[in-house]
Amino acid sequence: MEGATPFFACAAEPRFPYCLHVPARRREGPAPLLVAVHGSDRRPEALRDLCVPLSERTGAVVLAPLFAIGSTAPDDEPGYKFGLFRGLRYDHALLAMVEDAARRVDLATDRFALAGYSGGGQFALRFLLLQPHRLHAVSIGAPGYVTLLDPTLPWWAGTEDFAAVFGHAPDLAAMRRVAVHLVVGEGDTETEVIRVPPGHPLWVRGAEAQGPTRIARIEALAASLRAAGIDAVLDRVPGVGHSGEGTFPAVEAFLEPRLAA
Repeated sequence: MEGATPFFACAAEPRFPYCLHVPARRREGPAPLLVAVHGSDRRPEALRDLCVPLSERTGAVVLAPLFAIGSTAPDDEPGYKFGLFRGLRYDHALLAMVEDAARRVDLATDRFALAGYSGGGQFALRFLLLQPHRLHAVSIGAPGYVTLLDPTLPWWAGTEDFAAVFGHAPDLAAMRRVAVHLVVGEGDTETEVIRVPPGHPLWVRGAEAQGPTRIARIEALAASLRAAGIDAVLDRVPGVGHSGEGTFPAVEAFLEPRLAA
């Protein structure tokens, strides 16, 4: 198998298919894995294709999942971004895809790299909180809603009831072993689409405590992670608004040495 693949149905979770890019340049043994998660636009092929040059330079296989709207419930559009929605653990669904892909291609799956922008950035953040032991690197791009390591705020704004919701506390020691990248465009100042006022379906106490823009929110996230001893790198990309393509060179620069190692 080589190059761009069609979508595969995941045997354990067929509601959520995925596609791959398998580079022509392959190293001996299992290939490193980069999981690239789409935003709300749900264009996994476009994101996969954006990652092709990085894949070919490093020998990493790219896996791009599709969390289609309506897969679990009529109102599940935001579901994958929050880790848990309507009883479904989206982190478990992704791990099922990873294991499915490893039956098709020889992959290093114990720990892999994860990248997502906007809605995908939210997924990447919550996956880091839920499954840090499965990651060696993560790039979190311009999430509209962030979760702080704040035990005074409820999930999803904070971690007050994290153990009650997920059955375990956040594993900060494991998170400290992950290379964490945060990225946002300096022109990413739109506010209306990411408002969560009282009465909003996603509202929880503290939902907007991090500030009105994605810039303010990712800066609050960086401060929260660093206060917990997690060495998060924050890139603010000049001349770029809310654009995954515009910020991708910073993502490549962060991930390339970690995928090529």
